[in-house]
Amino acid sequence: MKNRLDHKRVTALVLFALSSSLLIFCGLPPREKAADILSKGLSDESAIIRVNAAKGYAALGDRRGPEYLSKALADEDKETVVAALNALYETGESQLLPVIIQLTQSDNPMLRTEAFRLVAIIHDTVSRNILVKGTKDKIAKIRRIAFRNLESYGFRELIRTGLRDVDALTRIAAATALGKLGEPGMENFVRRELDPKKFSAEVWSQGTIALAEIGDTASIAFIRELLVDTPWDLKVAAAEALLILKDRTGIETIEGALKSNDPFVRVKAVEIVQRFPLGELYETVKETTADQYINVSIGAINALIAYHKKESFPVYEKLLNAPNPLLKIAAATAYLSDK
Repeated sequence: MKNRLDHKRVTALVLFALSSSLLIFCGLPPREKAADILSKGLSDESAIIRVNAAKGYAALGDRRGPEYLSKALADEDKETVVAALNALYETGESQLLPVIIQLTQSDNPMLRTEAFRLVAIIHDTVSRNILVKGTKDKIAKIRRIAFRNLESYGFRELIRTGLRDVDALTRIAAATALGKLGEPGMENFVRRELDPKKFSAEVWSQGTIALAEIGDTASIAFIRELLVDTPWDLKVAAAEALLILKDRTGIETIEGALKSNDPFVRVKAVEIVQRFPLGELYETVKETTADQYINVSIGAINALIAYHKKESFPVYEKLLNAPNPLLKIAAATAYLSDK
């Protein structure tokens, strides 16, 4: 009889321990669960997961993020370094480290380009000198970054040399910088680049955005026409340009882009909504957090943060249990940062 009671007692204790463990695991309050996801992510076996967790910490203003990302720049794996550079750029980290300077001289075009992109948002003498050198880089994307961002230093004469570059997108970047500096005629320069006989969706997209950034309100009617019967890339760029010019004509186009069959179009659309949290599109953005394409769903989560709505928190909480660890990290960051 006693043995039977002891056995029952042991069984009860085991069941209690198991149920308690499950309760602790499954019943963590969302805020604690979100913090736990980031903490575990920073020590994950995968470098990409660690970088994304560090990016989350950086977005929250936690120094653990930038500290890890700075160390990751010395990683032997090039993809990890590129991811760390991108994370530092997206979180606006403004400290120019010696390793970043070295990476602007890398033989690897992708590493060098990402390093220049980061340097462009760091405003000091060293960064300025690196951008000046970048105007002569053999990689066109680096020249574009250099000319576009030399605007903040007012180097008009140097930027004007970009108007003669062999690359159309670089010429547009230089014209944009000069236009924002008050140089007359730059909107006409950009329009001449938009040659229907040499149509390029990329050139027209960047040119359309350039007209808006220069502040050419006279182009609004022309840009509205691009919302119809043009490739999706150009439609989305036209809608974005109109929003820059405070014109809401392209909102339906952005909504359509969020529902496009092309995941790359959806990615671009959620990027726009991050910058312009349009009230009419809030419900669509919420639905887009369930997108099967991970970059789209993460972009949609980041876009929800810009709305600052309490209705977003159930979405974040649900995604804390997502099977994809990168999605969980994005949701955890959003939960902890949205106010």
